[in-house]
Amino acid sequence: MPLAFPSIRVEPRNPTHHLWNNNGVWWIHYTVHFDHRKRRVRRSLRTRSLSDAIARRDALLVRITGEGEFVPERSAVDPAEHDRRVLV
Repeated sequence: MPLAFPSIRVEPRNPTHHLWNNNGVWWIHYTVHFDHRKRRVRRSLRTRSLSDAIARRDALLVRITGEGEFVPERSAVDPAEHDRRVLV
């Protein structure tokens, strides 16, 4: 699994950048780059609270910016396991 790093564009006037609400649950989306490729990542933040979502988003983006994130091969990802990953 290659190690990927995010490509993040932040709009300071928009406190909900990288977030969207899907049926009451907040999600994050961002792009990671690895091996001269890129992949868009979308994850549930598993909260209905906007303030919790912002805190979880910030913690996740700080972590993966510093440490990187392992990107599994698409064919090796089990959708059931993907939803069980710990986000923060």
